[in-house]
Amino acid sequence: MIINPLRHFRRRKRLMAEAEEEVLYLRRRFGAEAHAAALGKLSRSDLTRWGRQVITEAARRLKAG
Repeated sequence: MIINPLRHFRRRKRLMAEAEEEVLYLRRRFGAEAHAAALGKLSRSDLTRWGRQVITEAARRLKAG
């Protein structure tokens, strides 16, 4: 399978931007419990594959800092 590098780059960039927006939202809404809230969102069964990737990246960022 051939992967278009520009498409991959744009998709990754969009994922990072959406994850950053989600981090800001979770911190504003839940404060110190933002990481736990992100993990709670991951347990939802109605998340799309894209949504799961965004929340996973947001949780990773919240855990790091």
